[in-house]
Amino acid sequence: MLKRLPMAIALAAAAHAAPALASCGPANSDFSVAPALPAMSVSVNLSDERVLLGRHGERVPTRSKLVWTEDTGDLTPQTWADKVDWPAYQVLDKSVRPAPTKLYFDPEGRLCRVERYTQARGKPLLTGGYLLAYDASGALTHATEYDMGSGGTSDQLSYTATRNACLVRNAQGALTAYIDDLCGDPKGPGISRHYVRNEAGQLLRVIDTLTPGQPLAVQTFDPQGKPGQRYLTQHSARGAPAVGQGTYGYPAPPSKQDRAYPLQKESLAALSGEIPGMQWRIVRIADDVPMDGEDQSSWDPDLQIVLAKGETDPQGVARLTPQAQEQIWQAMHAHPGRVLFYFDPMGRVVLLPALTQARWQACGDPANLTPDACGG
Repeated sequence: MLKRLPMAIALAAAAHAAPALASCGPANSDFSVAPALPAMSVSVNLSDERVLLGRHGERVPTRSKLVWTEDTGDLTPQTWADKVDWPAYQVLDKSVRPAPTKLYFDPEGRLCRVERYTQARGKPLLTGGYLLAYDASGALTHATEYDMGSGGTSDQLSYTATRNACLVRNAQGALTAYIDDLCGDPKGPGISRHYVRNEAGQLLRVIDTLTPGQPLAVQTFDPQGKPGQRYLTQHSARGAPAVGQGTYGYPAPPSKQDRAYPLQKESLAALSGEIPGMQWRIVRIADDVPMDGEDQSSWDPDLQIVLAKGETDPQGVARLTPQAQEQIWQAMHAHPGRVLFYFDPMGRVVLLPALTQARWQACGDPANLTPDACGG
């Protein structure tokens, strides 16, 4: 039987039955030991993703992760479990239908622990779940996922942390880093997002790193806090060719329809067309022509400004004069994402100015507070 109770009433009833009240413990606690906190059994099976009712009547999609980040839009860590109207799914009579999920809350109503259950030999078996921790202000600091391990005995099962995410804030409470996994690992964190702020707290850049010192993407912000240019690496863009030794960053093109070809200025002298004797051209698409429109107007030669053209040499290379190189390099900066290299009549890539390796490292360094670290 399902009966909906307001969250405050449901927690008060659970708290009254609990032997003692406590705050959310550390996320690295022994998961086999349940805390002395108000608990609520719910009918929602978290093994599958679904859409639940929110506390304000909205639709809340679930995820396997309690905390995550998006690549575009709002770049701050996202959560879903704190937005669900859990009393709407509360199971009061567990003898009728055993609940697949149990939730624990602290006295202030913050979610502390999530337990996942299955049935084994007619009895509920705890298979894993999540532990969450908060700082003194109530802001989320850790979210650790646990799964049932292979060790332990029939009387005492063991559980292993399979993902340890954390949120780091400075003394003023501003978010400075989100570590998606391996938070606190002696070998260093895994994929992370860093929020670079100046001394006044203004957000300068958001940096995604694979490991410390290896930036994947950087989003810049202007003095008004609006998103500016986004930069990617050659490895984080689909199909982007290598531009030399080392890892380089380049400005993300506004359209994803064409394959990115980041390169440094000196590489414009000789562009690989692969096939000898093939007609090639480098064009600029007018600013008022949509790059990804359904009418494919950016492919219309009448709407293209030819910057250079020719025929590939016996090695299949398109060779450009110094004058053409300079003109194209300036156009790549003045019209980002609109300079295209047609290596044959039906094949093209978008030419993008790559940052030098030194500039890219400065751009992707969370400790660098220079406002124009990426070069403006």
